Amino acid sequence: MQKYGSLLLTIAVFLAFLLCPTACAEGVREGLALSAVEALPALFPFFIASGLLVRSGAVDELARLLSRPLWRIYGLPPAGAGALLLGLVGGYPVGAATVSELLARDRLSNSDASRLVAFCNCASPAFVINLCGVMLFGSVKIGAILYLIHALSALLTGLFVTRRPERRFAPPENTPHIRREAFPTAFCGAVQSAAQTALIVTAFIAAFSVLLELLAPIIHTLPDAPVFSGLLELTNGLDHLNELTLPAAVLLPLTSFMLGFGGLSVHCQVHALLAPYGVPMRRFTLGKVLHGLIAAGLTIALGRLLPQTLAVFAPDPTVSPLPDWVAIAALLVLVLFPFWTGKKHKDTV
Repeated sequence: MQKYGSLLLTIAVFLAFLLCPTACAEGVREGLALSAVEALPALFPFFIASGLLVRSGAVDELARLLSRPLWRIYGLPPAGAGALLLGLVGGYPVGAATVSELLARDRLSNSDASRLVAFCNCASPAFVINLCGVMLFGSVKIGAILYLIHALSALLTGLFVTRRPERRFAPPENTPHIRREAFPTAFCGAVQSAAQTALIVTAFIAAFSVLLELLAPIIHTLPDAPVFSGLLELTNGLDHLNELTLPAAVLLPLTSFMLGFGGLSVHCQVHALLAPYGVPMRRFTLGKVLHGLIAAGLTIALGRLLPQTLAVFAPDPTVSPLPDWVAIAALLVLVLFPFWTGKKHKDTV
């Protein structure tokens, strides 16, 4: 049955490309423009940074600083520290690109890579603040809060997706000495690797833009068309999310879910980066769904605990807003809570 399903999908895609050349060409143009104007300017420097981090040996310094908390909380080896940090700030799919670099240099096992990439791949703060905060909601503050929720949700997701049948009783010893490349060699290698990753990202953005263009007649008939588009390609869906006449109490959690899930385009980008190493993707998919659900739940909870976060959209004179530092302090407590309560791995879960 699966074989015939794949065959039918292949034929359908081939016929769509053959019979709708104008829509396909327009989709490619839109996808390439999106890559050139929005995606690559924000992502390419971090692709280079991730390669330099691994090749120059800087990841080893991060490993020494973060090895114990990374092990105590997630049971991950020290080498994963760089991927986690870059994944939180670099944007989709910088975290996965860093994991790919680590795999290429035998710094991670397939099992550890599968657990790490399930929660280290996130939207960048610039993306969330500019696109979601400023363009969608007209507020830098809302964008910053959405990003903090997004990052916290990723860290909380890691508590669930990094569980493993066996646990070790002690953290690994100091990381072994790794041969470090001289900066010119590391830089050239990092740029070459970044170019390959950028090509993968551009290709999938263009492919999903074609898919959205072909499905446009169907998508436009749906009442929640931007949501469906966002589940396929995140940026496209968020660009049109304000077309929905939804109250902020619904629109904010929906935005958080879409940011956490990332869209199928991002899922395919990660798969393309990790497929050469045989890393299974089931845990990654589970992690992204869980990331979206946790982010949506935290957004709802924050909106109820701190209703002034919704005042940007519907000011209510009956609500006495709390000082900004209260919201910031509360979010910091939530972010640090998993680290304060982290315990050493002892037995099976």
